[in-house]
Amino acid sequence: MILSRNIYTIKQRKGCELMKNSRLMIIFILIGIISSFILSFNRIGIESDNKTIDFTLDLIEIEKLAGQSDEDLSWWLRKFKDLGVGSVTLNEVTFEAMMDDYKPIEVKMLGNIVADMNWKNEYPQDFIDYIEKNGVDKYDVVVTTNSESLFTSIEDGLKGRYEEDLFEVFKSQNDFIFLLDATVRDALFIRPPVLVNNYNKPYIDKKELISSKLIRLGLGFDEEKIKTIKEAGLEVILRPMSYNPSWCGEKYINANLEDYARFDVKAKYMIFSGEEVMGYPANIDIVREFMEKNNTKIGLIESGVQRGHIEQEGLDELTEVLDYNAIRVFSIPPYIQERYKFYNYSGSEEIENTIYRAVTERNIRLVFFRPFKYDNNSYVTNYEEYERMFESFEERIAEHGMVLGDASVMPNNTVNIIFKILIGLGILGGGIIMLEGMFNINEKFKKLLIIAGILFIIVFPFAFPYFSVKIYAMLAAVVFPTLSMIYFCSRTKASYFSGNHSTLKQSILKGLGLIVTMALISSIGALYVASLLSSTEFLLEMDIFRGVKISQLIPILLYSMTFLGYFGYRKEKDKSITKINISDIKDILVDNIKIYFLVLFIVVAAAGYVYLARTGHETNVQPSDLEMIGRNFLELKLIARPRIKEFIVAFPAIILGIYAAINRKKLLVYLAGLAVVIGQTSIVNTFTHLRTPMYLSIFRTFYGLIFGIVLGVIYVIILDTGVKLVKTLRGEWFNE
Repeated sequence: MILSRNIYTIKQRKGCELMKNSRLMIIFILIGIISSFILSFNRIGIESDNKTIDFTLDLIEIEKLAGQSDEDLSWWLRKFKDLGVGSVTLNEVTFEAMMDDYKPIEVKMLGNIVADMNWKNEYPQDFIDYIEKNGVDKYDVVVTTNSESLFTSIEDGLKGRYEEDLFEVFKSQNDFIFLLDATVRDALFIRPPVLVNNYNKPYIDKKELISSKLIRLGLGFDEEKIKTIKEAGLEVILRPMSYNPSWCGEKYINANLEDYARFDVKAKYMIFSGEEVMGYPANIDIVREFMEKNNTKIGLIESGVQRGHIEQEGLDELTEVLDYNAIRVFSIPPYIQERYKFYNYSGSEEIENTIYRAVTERNIRLVFFRPFKYDNNSYVTNYEEYERMFESFEERIAEHGMVLGDASVMPNNTVNIIFKILIGLGILGGGIIMLEGMFNINEKFKKLLIIAGILFIIVFPFAFPYFSVKIYAMLAAVVFPTLSMIYFCSRTKASYFSGNHSTLKQSILKGLGLIVTMALISSIGALYVASLLSSTEFLLEMDIFRGVKISQLIPILLYSMTFLGYFGYRKEKDKSITKINISDIKDILVDNIKIYFLVLFIVVAAAGYVYLARTGHETNVQPSDLEMIGRNFLELKLIARPRIKEFIVAFPAIILGIYAAINRKKLLVYLAGLAVVIGQTSIVNTFTHLRTPMYLSIFRTFYGLIFGIVLGVIYVIILDTGVKLVKTLRGEWFNE
């Protein structure tokens, strides 16, 4: 009934004629809604079973924390175990780690060594003879130590994991040397300042060879550290270091996998380091078989901009063949560690907020935990602060039905092609009604559009089964917010010509009805998007909805065109005319633009840029501290924080738009509509955050509507009071 009433206003026809001409399109939309509900209930069921959160400690940083405190490493590990932490992540021993631990070791590039004219005076003869015989590869790595025990440890690690033709060993009385075979692919450079000529123009752009990725070559795991972790009652997460397929071959893989049995470690999670998955590409089946046998969950580490995961070659392929037995991992970055006493909090509350958002809103199920910091070097060693954070965090996630334990996974979910077609028909129905609301379309052309659209909707998913859902989702995100804005234009135009210019109550009542109806129309698009993109790769954010900015920009442009069709530019249109035509566009193109219109355009454009730039985390345009404090407050008090732009600006603007229309202020109606369209696209955008459980998106939108209605009523009362006061002061009140 609501949808029919909306279309009646859009079409401006008699009810029976409208139903006759639009019945098929309404049926298409309803079919799409029913199909979306089925998929959405399935998605909600999957999400409701995915409620267990795990913490794993970064051993390196816990060691540093212990070093700055009065307690040893074992004490801290036991205490974190008591707080609910399940495991500790242990990296392989590397040359880099040895240097960080101030071991007697030196790593140099062979090219830099031989560049020194006196290098032969510093190295043993057998090493010199080998270089002279085999030639110089400047990218090879030379590792030197004077510790026999360290030499033995390194030699055992190399021989146990790598083919012996990849390295050479040289022994002398005082020095032990390893020569590692490396390529330019492994090289690490530094780019110094560019050399310029006497005219200050670039002359030479130099790159200085500094080091190699082989400094992170895995040499095995520290048995003593494994023993310390297990004695504290925590599980060990072994983390192999895979940086070069030519080094990390079958021997390396088997050695790593055998370590699980050797150290009696459960292969619960596999979180790979380096640029590729261990075994990729030639030996990835060895890793797959091991993970399948042990039901090992693969860790997808969330990227720094909170979109997708850190790219590693072979990661997506391995996840797919493991039937998506995967978990999203939040690795606490250093700048979050340092948010102690941030935003005027007394302790680690903002760090807690960050972790809470990760697990409730971004489908994170494993938190790679690092201890709090005062600054870059100083750790917070007050145990009570960690105890407070974990207890508070556990209480907060309990409100969402979440608990601490082994990280849960979602079963693999796919969207059946039949549902894609049925929802596609719903989008087609909405699209046809949208076009009719904006343009004069004759019945013959409309029928051709419907036939062509149906054929496209049916064939496209078979031809492009994966790509089609993205296109359908994009269309849904544009069509239904635009439909709601067509309805906004129709209702404001009706109020514009209503003849009643002073009824505050009428403005509020009409505005309330308009808010709810428009939200329902836009929510159809949100429902379509959330259900179409409900397959596991989207829920794990292995793939994302990439049309966010486009789906927000296009409805703004279409709204402007629709407004022009309903209200015209300068000349007032007849109340029965609702379609845009060529003369409307000509009026804009040939008009003399006044300075204040130009200023207004610049202001609106700047606001639009900020709005679009703040969408996502890939921009420097970030919320202010005051806004973040407000967000945190709402987050603490509500199940889901409503979007501030919706309830402070966009939803209240609907009531203000009706008020402006009743008082015949066309420019104000248009400006209010620009704010309104942001809210309608935001409703859909909320549901395009596919990593966020659907119930949270529903709550977020509901709260936004309630708060928006309250603020809208307050705004319009204040505005009406101000208008009356100005009229009174100008003497206009008594002249009416």
